Amino acid sequence: MKALVYQSQGKVALEDRPRPTLQSSTDAIVKLKHTTICGTDLHIIKGDVPTAIPGRILGHEGVGTVEEIGTSVTER
Repeated sequence: MKALVYQSQGKVALEDRPRPTLQSSTDAIVKLKHTTICGTDLHIIKGDVPTAIPGRILGHEGVGTVEEIGTSVTER
């Protein structure tokens, strides 16, 4: 899958990342159709968030379809 990854102040890169897997029984995997970055991501890119480290994947506001759920997930 493609991911927008924070490299350093003012630098991001579009990288290939492995497909996620369920890590616990409460997890769900959503295949995104659309996603975007938010205001916080812009502050990270500008260097305003000192706790943001290189390798952080940006963009968490998305729309998609649930593809896989853990055994404890009861709603889709």
